[in-house]
Amino acid sequence: MTWRWTAHRVAVSAFLVFHLTATVIWVLPNCPLRVFAWEPVAYYILPLGLWQSWGMFAPDPVRDTNTLEAQVIDAKGLLHTFAFPKLADYSKLGGIPRFRHSKFAANMSIDEFVLPRKFAMRHAVRRLNLPDDAFPMDAHLYYVVRPAPPLGCPPDPMTPIRNHVLGSVHFETPEEVRP
Repeated sequence: MTWRWTAHRVAVSAFLVFHLTATVIWVLPNCPLRVFAWEPVAYYILPLGLWQSWGMFAPDPVRDTNTLEAQVIDAKGLLHTFAFPKLADYSKLGGIPRFRHSKFAANMSIDEFVLPRKFAMRHAVRRLNLPDDAFPMDAHLYYVVRPAPPLGCPPDPMTPIRNHVLGSVHFETPEEVRP
């Protein structure tokens, strides 16, 4: 019984050391250690949604509604669009485990999030379930920006929207996209 307890304590301690180390590397200012370790740490931190962005505390916070979408142009020139899920797409109960979706979409415009943008485009291509003969293809990640209505007014469906491109990736083969 004591060896199980010891093994459990060692496993929990190892996880805590790993998690705290990853968190410290993530929040370090730009330095050689962060540059070296950022990409492997990103594979752990990003899917968890544990990063922070302080834009909501800015003197002039964002007033537009941004939704994240991807467009894929396949080898035949066909255009495929993938809309990333929004919290509003789910019921209140169904949205509980997905509350970080909006945070993921909101942080895609941060300059250092090149890797998460590539992850997002790879995910969009996988979710579109395109056949192997659709490769090579180009994927473009962008925001659909809808201005917020004036305070106390309902949204106007005729308000023009803007697209803001966040990044593009060329996928030559299906192996680049599929695990």
